[in-house]
Parts: sequence; structure tokens; C-alpha cells
Amino acid sequence: MNLRNLCGALLLCAPLTVTAESQPEPQPLVMVDDFAVTNLHLAIFNAQDGANPQDATQQIALLNELVNTFMVANSTEGKAFARHPEIAAAMEVANARLVAQAMIRDHLENTEVSEADLQAAYKAEYADMPGEELKARHILLKTEDDAKAVIVELQEGADFAELAKSRSTGPSSAVGGDLGWFSPDQMVAAFSEALLKMENGEYSQVPVQTQFGWHVILREDSRSVPVPKLEDVRDELEKGVRTASLGKFIRGLRDRAQIEIIGADAEVVE
Repeated sequence: MNLRNLCGALLLCAPLTVTAESQPEPQPLVMVDDFAVTNLHLAIFNAQDGANPQDATQQIALLNELVNTFMVANSTEGKAFARHPEIAAAMEVANARLVAQAMIRDHLENTEVSEADLQAAYKAEYADMPGEELKARHILLKTEDDAKAVIVELQEGADFAELAKSRSTGPSSAVGGDLGWFSPDQMVAAFSEALLKMENGEYSQVPVQTQFGWHVILREDSRSVPVPKLEDVRDELEKGVRTASLGKFIRGLRDRAQIEIIGADAEVVE
């Protein structure tokens, strides 16, 4: 084996991304019986091992390790061992995962995203985006009478945050009922409707009922939220379009596949 020629071949090896369109031409490096160990094998072995040898000695060592790997696996003993159920199943899983991941990556990278696709995604994502965020506190109570009693205390000058700490049954009681900033559509309808009717600094004069109980709400502040320009979110939208295309592709494959549930709970599998 000519070391200089072999090192030149090794330099052709780099971490490999396999796609249908761009596959390097395999170049044999070493023969193990009748099996050719190629530069593609070495590139993949290199990438999987996390090694990146730069000098000839390290490269030859990596190649020797790969040769030994194929020698053991392709031996009579190795082929017999590969027929063990656990090994065979592991190889099937590894092979399926490799093919699936490569196909998914290829689909994501090669899906064409048109300007019309981006416009549609932008409209779907941001057309109904609320132009305002609210900051509020609330006191959650079990009954309407309890809520009315809290409103009376507020009218008499009680501090809202302190009342929330001592009277609220909600998890935000520890922080004085503080809910932080949120858009109206993040809250249940009755809660948001009551908030939108109030001015900053006002609290609800009548209890607000939701499925969680009875609320007394303080609208602390509000701020406008500008809708981002398409150019500012172009990359994000492109990823979304590509991901949606991938989902459609996988659903199509599943629709074509004949999947029969055997020996498992049907609801769990579904």
C-alpha cells in the first residue's frame, strides 16, 4: 500500500451529508477479502466517530480501525452473529433510522418555497395577531359572594396585590396575582372581555366568572405590539413551510402504507 497515495485519497474524505443529488463517487481504499472499503465508508465512519484526523498517521489509524470493523462484521463468525434476533433487530432499526433521517433532511433542504407560499404563511401567522398586550393581576375566589367582598375591600382602599396574596386561591397569589404581559386571546373569553372594557389602572367592579371560579381583575397597563414585517420573519416562515410540506409528505406515505396492529393495544399505537 502506497502511503502517499492513500493519504491523498483520505484527504478526499469529509463529514458526509448524503442526498440523492450530491453523492461523492466512491473510491476504493482497501480490499478486505472481496469487500471494498471506500472513501465514503471512511467519511461516514469519521463523522460518526467524531474524529477529524489531520495528519497521515492519525488518518491511517482511523482507516485501520474501519478495516478491522468490516473484517470482523464480514467474517463468517460476524455474519452468524448478525443473525441473532437482537442484533438483526438492532440493524433493522439502525438502517430504517438512517434512511428516514436522510430522506427527511433531503426533503426539508430541497422543498421549494415560493413567494406565494411565504405570503400565505405570513397571513396565516400574523393576520389575526392582536395589536395589543395587557398586563394584569387577578384575585381568584371560589364564590361570587367572596369576590364581591373583595371588591368592597378594594373600594375601601385595600391594596390589590396584598389582597391577592391573602385571599386568592389561584397559583399567582404568591406574586400578588400578577399575570404578567399577555395578549387577550391567551386568556379565556370572559376574562379577556372584562379586561378590554377597562382602562389601565381600573379593577373590575363586578366579579367575572370563568370555569376556574370568580375573578376580581386589575388592568395594570397595556402596550401596542407591532406586527413584524415579512422580511424580518422570512427565515422562520420558510422553516414553517418546509416543515408543513414534510408533514404532508409523511402523511401521504402513511396513507399508502398497510399498517396492521398485531399484539399491541390499538389505542396506544394510534
